[in-house]
Amino acid sequence: MAAGTKYNLTPEHKPEEFYRVETGVRKSGPWKLDITNLVVGSILPVFTPIQADLKKRTIVPVRNFRVVEAYTTGDTALSIKVEKGSLAYVGMFIGSGKKGAEVTAIDKTNKAYDVLTIKAAFGEDVAKDAVLFEATAVGGTVKKNTSNFVLFDEKKVEDDGPVLCTLLMQAYEVKESKLPMPIHELDKVGLTSRFQFEY
Repeated sequence: MAAGTKYNLTPEHKPEEFYRVETGVRKSGPWKLDITNLVVGSILPVFTPIQADLKKRTIVPVRNFRVVEAYTTGDTALSIKVEKGSLAYVGMFIGSGKKGAEVTAIDKTNKAYDVLTIKAAFGEDVAKDAVLFEATAVGGTVKKNTSNFVLFDEKKVEDDGPVLCTLLMQAYEVKESKLPMPIHELDKVGLTSRFQFEY
């Protein structure tokens, strides 16, 4: 190697086994991803929860948010720290099923977590490791999308043509703690017994 030469190489990706692979069943055919509010060039990881329209054969990612630091509600408590890679976007509503808020800004500068700035106090305390969801309204009582499948493999978001995805419709012994995206309890209902979660 010549003196002064510097290589900035990305380490080879080593896939992690999130479930017993031999139990996995893929759903037939490609599914068109709705890229609304997704960042072009970003990657949706394996096992991203998905809501599929079985008639239109279109899919939208289900946005869930794992809280990494306990949040205490109050008039000046206008930020919630969540795991990185959450697919949050400005203008969306987040909720717990009882309370909610509107996201007005997202700070991704910290390497350990993202900070969601909310328009007004959330209205209730949120424990560390709690999973919030994208809500239909600022009240946060109704989940906007509920997963019925997950992504079989990672997918890059592109805008130069349809983004076609493969879905996983069954998996057993899913190691929930190792998943790159959190799964809300309501999503587990939508995924039915086709998916069995362990821990």
